[in-house]
Amino acid sequence: MALYDYGNTRLRARISRLFSPQELESLGHLTSIDTFISTLSKTHYKASIEKALTYAHGYDCVTEALRRESEEIVRDVKRFYAPELWKKIRIIFTRKDLQNIKAIFRGIIHGVQADDIVRSLSPLGTVSSQFIIDIAKSKNIETAIDKVFVYRIDFAENLQELKKTSDSLSATKIERELEMWYFQRMKQILSGRGEDIELLRTFVEFHADIVNLNTLLRFVDAPQYLAEDEEPIDYYLIASGSLPTNRLIALSEEKSVASVIKGLSFSKHSSYLLKALDCYRQTGQLSEFENQMHKALLTWQTKLPKQYPFGVGVPIGYVALKFSEIRNLRWLSRGIYSGFEPSFINENLERTK
Repeated sequence: MALYDYGNTRLRARISRLFSPQELESLGHLTSIDTFISTLSKTHYKASIEKALTYAHGYDCVTEALRRESEEIVRDVKRFYAPELWKKIRIIFTRKDLQNIKAIFRGIIHGVQADDIVRSLSPLGTVSSQFIIDIAKSKNIETAIDKVFVYRIDFAENLQELKKTSDSLSATKIERELEMWYFQRMKQILSGRGEDIELLRTFVEFHADIVNLNTLLRFVDAPQYLAEDEEPIDYYLIASGSLPTNRLIALSEEKSVASVIKGLSFSKHSSYLLKALDCYRQTGQLSEFENQMHKALLTWQTKLPKQYPFGVGVPIGYVALKFSEIRNLRWLSRGIYSGFEPSFINENLERTK
């Protein structure tokens, strides 16, 4: 693990500077966005705030500073590790690339303006922002796929093949093709044994579980979402997760979301799923389940730097911790700018435990 020493030492130093829960809550009691900016300028966000202040003020300054910090995560991790290690670590960011492309295609299909699509994307991807913006400006899906191919993005050939063989390119069909590419590619990369491989497999497994759970719940509670393609559930399921596909297929025959969650009581995610079910009963939103699954993933990731201090656990954990802090700062600034009560702001902070 000696190859990780240089990068892990620097990332552990960055982790030590992150805000504690108490410090984040104290920010929620600030009364103006200018005071928020002034406070951040005295922390590890100093450089980003000062650069943003050269051409933005108020809430826009915070937004720009946090965008810079988000983009710096990818640059830092890439430059801290040798190329052979970056190939492993890049798996964390490849997932964001795929999610960004999915969001672009979904936006184009639904007629969303390019600027709005770009604003919704994660800054943690590795695809050039110029490429992303150009793809988002495509007038239709066919043109977007052609641009993905021109820019040689990893999954371009799969999308070109889908374009050639499909009579119609629905959002669900495109997303399914992208997901299949991702999990098959990860299986190829993560063959073999070792601590790093196992941790990255667990990372991929979490995402497979999230995809499969979303698919299962839509089949049961929102079948119209997938009706346009009229495919059976096993067409969409990913075999890379911890939830057995045969069990998921059986649960797709259930008549209610509650019955599905009861049928998943064996899962390592059961406590999070039960909490999500309580929230779902109040809101009726299936997104409650994905939110809780992401919280389970975040909780697992943030423990890794201490549990596995000499390998890939440190960059996995750092990326999760840093981006969680940025999300919290974005929420805090929005809450302060909007005049929300401090108690409401702090209740809705993302917790890593």
